[in-house]
Amino acid sequence: MTLSRRNLLGAALSLPVLAACGSTAAEAGGRKKVRLTYGVISVPKTRGVFEKTLKDQGIDVEWVGPFPNHAPTLQAVATGTADFSFGGSSTPADQALLSGNKLTYVAWAKTTPRLSSILVLPNSGITSVKDLAGRNVAVNKAGLGEFLLVAALEKYGVPRESVTFTYLNPPDAAPAFGSGKVDAWGIWSGPMELAEVQYGAKRLFTDGKELDRQIDFSTYLVREDYARKEADTIRKVIAAYKAEADWANANQAEAQKIGNEVSRYPQPVVDKIVEQNVQTTWSLINDEGIAALQAGADWLSERKVLSGKIDIAEHAVKL
Repeated sequence: MTLSRRNLLGAALSLPVLAACGSTAAEAGGRKKVRLTYGVISVPKTRGVFEKTLKDQGIDVEWVGPFPNHAPTLQAVATGTADFSFGGSSTPADQALLSGNKLTYVAWAKTTPRLSSILVLPNSGITSVKDLAGRNVAVNKAGLGEFLLVAALEKYGVPRESVTFTYLNPPDAAPAFGSGKVDAWGIWSGPMELAEVQYGAKRLFTDGKELDRQIDFSTYLVREDYARKEADTIRKVIAAYKAEADWANANQAEAQKIGNEVSRYPQPVVDKIVEQNVQTTWSLINDEGIAALQAGADWLSERKVLSGKIDIAEHAVKL
């Protein structure tokens, strides 16, 4: 394992080990236990193959959640309640690092097509990004939604101060949007298609159609001390997640069927998600990933979506 300079310095300074970390130690018979966060919908958790794959390698899985988005999973990892964040947005991950959380990137993913969008209701009178001036838009703070809104306003020359950023996580944003309490909503796939079916929502600005490169990436993070101690466990967990993603890429309909055992989306929502055929490619952190995450972080910090500048290489570990 190759640790970044920050990790090596942390080791030299003997960063405190959280008491809850004891659950990751070898158990009777040499087995390990790993605590994984998960979202409301989790194909790896529901399908069962993921757990068996790790069990056969001497690793028992404990699921912690569900969580509505990435930010609270990062807090769970930072405080020792869980060991891995759940493969969510790099924007709140960067902010968590800037806020002093002792976390490190261990894996990242590229996604195509990039579907995250700003949605509007059909009777809102909003037909272009310029129409957002004087309106309020629901976004998750220092997350994908806020990044998307900032990007949209910049591209179409709308002053940021002319738009009210209403900071809501998806469980609260969805009903606020559907009832018209907010005029638009920056959101990702899943809740997005549900809003389209339930409320007749329209996509006003879509990441992959409007932006020439990916800014926000799916990511996994662990605590710095965990990365030092559990390199082999991390490699095995990420390999299992990658195998799940590869299976889902090739079996979209079946993956959505499994996920829908939990989400209970109406069939038209499931059909929309399957039709879009989103492909996700996971990798352990590598030079390409560090460069991509750095470019995204620079874009976000320059636009003050993040509270400051961050050196991704100082918060990443190559295994």
